[in-house]
Amino acid sequence: MFKLDDIKIADDFDDKLGKSRVIDIVRLGKPQPNEWFKLFDLGNRIKSFAPVVLTRQPDARGEVQDYILSKEIADKYAGKLKPFTRTILTYGYTTTGIVFIWPLNYNPEYPDLSWHLTARSIAESAFDEWTQMQSDKAQRAYLHFVMTKENAEQVKDPFNNEPPIDYLRAMNLACQQRYVDSEDHLIIKNLGVKKG
Repeated sequence: MFKLDDIKIADDFDDKLGKSRVIDIVRLGKPQPNEWFKLFDLGNRIKSFAPVVLTRQPDARGEVQDYILSKEIADKYAGKLKPFTRTILTYGYTTTGIVFIWPLNYNPEYPDLSWHLTARSIAESAFDEWTQMQSDKAQRAYLHFVMTKENAEQVKDPFNNEPPIDYLRAMNLACQQRYVDSEDHLIIKNLGVKKG
């Protein structure tokens, strides 16, 4: 027979029961203008991340989503799936512990595009310091901010710059149902459907 006091836990959520966060949601998209973020260095900085072809297409509900194309599908259909872009799938996190895959766009045909150049510079900085980016439409570029040393010392790094899950798992979580590797995928089937 047990006593109630032996099994009753505190109701203030400080019950000393061990717990650890499960990363089962990864956002696909660039960091928001109000977010401070870092990128995980997987050993070779930007070169650690996968370059892919990405397209923006409506999903089954009509909402525009980013889709990653397999090499075979990109070779065959990228021209029909406009807009599409070449992108590097970077892996990072915010000061609040949001894990994300940021498609860092680039265009080898227009290597001096200021949006891409400034985003790349910001990404490089984010390996080493808390970084923030905001669009400057007048300049057609991103503004780059770094956290002051004093503020950075106050931030509790949620992951100590160590990935909580491996890169491939993070990509799979971020791109659920949005990886196109077959002609049976909805966005390929919709190419032949006339709208209106």
